[in-house]
Amino acid sequence: MRYSISELLDIPKLQTILDNLYAVSGIPSAIIDLEGNILTGAGWQDICTKFHRVNPTTEKFCIESDKKIASGLQKHQRHVQITCPMGLTDTATPLIIEGEHLANIFTGQLFLEPPDRGRFQLQAKRFGFEEAAYLLAVDRVPIITQEKLDQNLAFLANLTELLALQGLTQLRSLEVQERLSESEERVQQIIACAREGIIVYDRGMHYQIWNRYMEQMSGYRAEQVLGKLPHEVFPMLEQAGVVERLQRVLAGEPVESLEFEFQFPDTRRSGWCSDTMEPLKNASGEIVGAIGTIRDITSHKKTEEQLRQAQKMESVGRLAGGVAHDFNNMLTVIMGQAQLAKMRVSPHHRLWPALEQIWTAAQRSSRITRQLLAFSRKEIIDPRPVNLNQLIAEVQKTLLRLIEESITLACLPGTDLWTVKMDPSQIDQVLMNLAVNARDAMPDGGMLSIQTENVHLSRKSCQHLRDAAPGDYVQLTVSDTGIGMGQEVLEHIFDPFYTTKEIGKGTGLGLATVYGIVRQNGGFINVCSELHHGTAFKIYLPRVTDEIPAQTQKRCTEVRIGTGTVLLVEDDDMVRNVTRSYLEELGYQVIVAKTPQAGIAACAVRHNKIDLVLTDVIMPGMSGKEMVQAIKETLPRVKVLFMSGYTADQVARSGVAEEGMHFIQKPFDISTLSVKIEDTFLCDD
Repeated sequence: MRYSISELLDIPKLQTILDNLYAVSGIPSAIIDLEGNILTGAGWQDICTKFHRVNPTTEKFCIESDKKIASGLQKHQRHVQITCPMGLTDTATPLIIEGEHLANIFTGQLFLEPPDRGRFQLQAKRFGFEEAAYLLAVDRVPIITQEKLDQNLAFLANLTELLALQGLTQLRSLEVQERLSESEERVQQIIACAREGIIVYDRGMHYQIWNRYMEQMSGYRAEQVLGKLPHEVFPMLEQAGVVERLQRVLAGEPVESLEFEFQFPDTRRSGWCSDTMEPLKNASGEIVGAIGTIRDITSHKKTEEQLRQAQKMESVGRLAGGVAHDFNNMLTVIMGQAQLAKMRVSPHHRLWPALEQIWTAAQRSSRITRQLLAFSRKEIIDPRPVNLNQLIAEVQKTLLRLIEESITLACLPGTDLWTVKMDPSQIDQVLMNLAVNARDAMPDGGMLSIQTENVHLSRKSCQHLRDAAPGDYVQLTVSDTGIGMGQEVLEHIFDPFYTTKEIGKGTGLGLATVYGIVRQNGGFINVCSELHHGTAFKIYLPRVTDEIPAQTQKRCTEVRIGTGTVLLVEDDDMVRNVTRSYLEELGYQVIVAKTPQAGIAACAVRHNKIDLVLTDVIMPGMSGKEMVQAIKETLPRVKVLFMSGYTADQVARSGVAEEGMHFIQKPFDISTLSVKIEDTFLCDD
């Protein structure tokens, strides 16, 4: 048995019972367990303890008597009675609990009739006992009749039955307590190891359980929380509605799950969690508290936000893609005709202001289309290894023209800056959009700072940065000392068409464009801002280690006059006409083809010496690339420049966005076209 008899019986109370029995009957008794431990004793006799069991010869008689008693008890007798060779009588009654023999109740030593003193005098001489002391011990041994002894044994038999019942009851109680303890321990282990937060409140809303998950999520140990009220430890729970929900649960009202944003300033932990509450009831169904299950859904919320942003981008991308081709073709015509008309009149002509407005409006419309495509990542780009410091130095003069004179521009280039891979024109877009945003935030002047530096982001530091991944980055920080933004504005600044400016002052695409460009190039952007304390945009662009930045070329905006023959293939009549006029103004001989088949036929004519094919990408019946492949069979060394108003994904599917192919995005002006043609002629492909 797992429990000792001292755990099953009230030993002090048994000692009292046996003391009273000895006082009434004069019969000595003791309870001894099977290991020989004396649990109780009453009326012990000196004759045995001071004489018989200390002499080696008489001790053998005592041991022999012990064996006879043990042998009798093993045969499951109700009790055993023996008279030892020294003339004393002993009895033993087994104490059995649930079938297991745990101890014995002994009575003795005693005489059943007056002792023969002469016998004990002889025993004193025989075994060397001091006669007077020995006989005095004999006189103290009680004399009990057999009848009285039997009555005593009957009482002890009944007592052992009662003790067996008491022991069994205690045994069951201990087993229940052990099972409850094991069950409670298992529950505590489950609560501690649960992969969600478990909180238990009492009827007064005090914390009773705060598991390990909650410690890890909040940074607060259980001892800091237990026994306290929620709003005492976490004031923000009252604002989030958690306290009010807890009160309703304790009142027996059902409540829905709640998602709320948490922030623990002391431990700098923040994020989102879901909270589910249910009443905690006792066996009678009475509500005695509440149990809450908490789950950290911060990563889920981030994923939701990323999905929401992706869906917005996809929607804007479809919108942009749906109108880009036709819109860009129309803008090509409008910009082209306006520019050609301006080239034919002087600035003092009465039509010049109207032409200038047409030209400006067309350019602004072109930028809006480009911003839509950039945000939705459908703009055709030419990423290359670049050094941000060089690009910022180039665009610095342009930025100074954008901002007010009351604004100071400070550029702080980092030393030994790492290389990033990006289309240089996109850096211009990012910086100009952020500069315009900063200018509008500083109507009374201030400081605009542009800073670069190398940074390494660990997995831990990425936890607090949206869209971040560990690695090496070049950090581009654009900060201002303007009016700043509140939390509500910060949550929407990258949403397309979201603007806080007056009607007509902004499209709501500037920051959305910046976000799209950064994400398109594998980076991410973080914003820090407070009302009246300025704003800082931190852009992280991934480092490239296996490529060296190319020397940046100064971008030319002058018209380059050329020579040679250009085959123009374009299915749109108006675009074809304005592009032809551009080419003729640039000094080229132009052969026009309305269809790819006509273009192939023109190349087959021997006297047509064609130096460059300028062709649309997507046309009815045959793509520009398929037409060029056919032309190359006849003119293998002819230069080719593709043009299109379609989005990047549509152009990519046509196979034109491959490395080494030359491309110009519609709408374009005459200077851009001239430079692209010259680059195509100069390229050794």
